[in-house]
Amino acid sequence: MRRKRLAQWRPSTNGSCCFDYCNLFIPQTSLDLVTKRSGVPHPEVKVDKDRQMVVLEEEFQNISPEELKTELPERQPRFVVYSYKYVHEDGRVSYPLCFIFSSPVGCKPEQQMMYAGSKNRLVQTAELTKVFEIRTTDDLTEAWLQEKLSFFR
Repeated sequence: MRRKRLAQWRPSTNGSCCFDYCNLFIPQTSLDLVTKRSGVPHPEVKVDKDRQMVVLEEEFQNISPEELKTELPERQPRFVVYSYKYVHEDGRVSYPLCFIFSSPVGCKPEQQMMYAGSKNRLVQTAELTKVFEIRTTDDLTEAWLQEKLSFFR
């Protein structure tokens, strides 16, 4: 793994978002996972309003989508980078890195804006292409993830 620099959110004077950087470990590419599949961390990050930065909340290993959804807060947004063992229709196996933005219905509008304003920059900085959003933690299931990934073939 290499150390990636992820965006740090901080408000600007005109009300938009601007970015600095903080450090967080993100696997470089799916190819890096070939030798370390079982030990791939799945970082959950959050926006720390007081420190005005995106920070590592928790890191999970060997966790299913169903287990992951129980770890996510039901009323607060979160970003998760998740590596999933995906078996294609033709039998090929891949390990795509998925960026999952959990933005639950009912969380504070201020929080939703901070996360929504940070999402694109984080995705670009981490060089992720499989980006998904859930509005309730109940949506995060293996069937949902397989359906989303089937689009990429």
